[in-house]
Amino acid sequence: MLKHIFISGGAVLTLALTVLIGDGCSKSSSTGPSGGGAGLVVTVTGKVVGQNGQPVASVPVVVTGKASTNSDASGNFSIANVTTPYDISVVDAASKRALVYKGLTRTDPTLLFIGSTPGTSHTGSVSGKISGGTFTPNQGASDITRVVFASAEVLGNTSTAANGTFGPVGLSWFGPTATTGSLYALQYTTDAGGLPVAAGYKGYGVRNGIAVNDGGSLTNQFDTLQTVSTNQFTGTVTVPSGYTLGAKVVYARVSQSAVIGLFAESNANANLSYYTPGISGATLLLEAAATKAGGGTEIFWKTGLATAATGVSITLVAPPEVSLPVNAATGVDTTVTFSWTAMTGGVHLVVFQGAGSTPTYYVLTSGTSATIPNMKPFGLGLPASTSYSWFVFGFGPFGSVDAAAGSAGFITALAGVPVAATGDVYYGQSASRTFTTAP
Repeated sequence: MLKHIFISGGAVLTLALTVLIGDGCSKSSSTGPSGGGAGLVVTVTGKVVGQNGQPVASVPVVVTGKASTNSDASGNFSIANVTTPYDISVVDAASKRALVYKGLTRTDPTLLFIGSTPGTSHTGSVSGKISGGTFTPNQGASDITRVVFASAEVLGNTSTAANGTFGPVGLSWFGPTATTGSLYALQYTTDAGGLPVAAGYKGYGVRNGIAVNDGGSLTNQFDTLQTVSTNQFTGTVTVPSGYTLGAKVVYARVSQSAVIGLFAESNANANLSYYTPGISGATLLLEAAATKAGGGTEIFWKTGLATAATGVSITLVAPPEVSLPVNAATGVDTTVTFSWTAMTGGVHLVVFQGAGSTPTYYVLTSGTSATIPNMKPFGLGLPASTSYSWFVFGFGPFGSVDAAAGSAGFITALAGVPVAATGDVYYGQSASRTFTTAP
């Protein structure tokens, strides 16, 4: 499930990534390649998954130079006698999309089927009341209480009314028909800008063992807040040359599956000074975004920060920037080379996107150049005299395409944030350019 946490004053920024992934995501990632090496002949035994991490059956998978095969009912496939490194593609003829992984050597790749969220979605809801803290007699106008339900499969969040009631918190997940999680609540007082004030944290509570069945609606759930201390976090953010710092969002990670969105601010102030909750065992996750005039965006998630850390330095990584061909190029075909600058420590996803029902092509590579894939054998040939746009995403930290083809797929570098992030992750997008295909 997508576990982005929307909070007052700001939200996790997905930007134009919706062009790529829509509303789906994977939950966790393996960044270590398994097996393989240059110049070997191997059997590639992999899996195709949707954007929700669930297996995708009966889709064409093809290693360049070999006949295509289809994934089985569990999303698995096997292709023998493959010489490394190899290029492998997943083709979605119905929605006219194709994704090519360039230069793989691992023998167990997980391939993303873009645009797909397979399997059965389960739903449920939780509602109830929080007590304690400033709820006696009522929460004040400057008081906020965040409420989160979190399990291994899903996370939902809301805020309480002045009297402490909350919900219903809508939940949607894939996998088991029931999910068992915990209810977390954190209360604090804010200033006029929505930031916590000194000594502003009033209470924190957690209630475990709450089971939600598919189609179930749990009511009268409760949580009692206990006293929580207030810490102070300080640091600085450095952005790439030519970029302007924008949104900063702060989360508290209170368990492996639960983060609480605390607050956000949108300004170019690189000096950070925030009051944070002194919850035992909790850490902070800080999201910082920067943009460049004319196009270009970078978002960085710094994880594992102590709630009372001081002098923390956060440096955003420069995203890819498109180089050639020039904007509004004409006569483009599958032999024309597209190039861009590298994003340090990341892999690049190049998107070639036409309007309407024209095919969209994706290329995942650690390099800085690519051509439009020739997908004519699958009915996705590049249309003639057609306007297209192209741009480049960067995902990090991935040292190679092998790492990006880990057990949940490269998209986890963004889509699972903030819950899935076990280390620093970052995402960038170049400006977009247009071209017209050859007659």
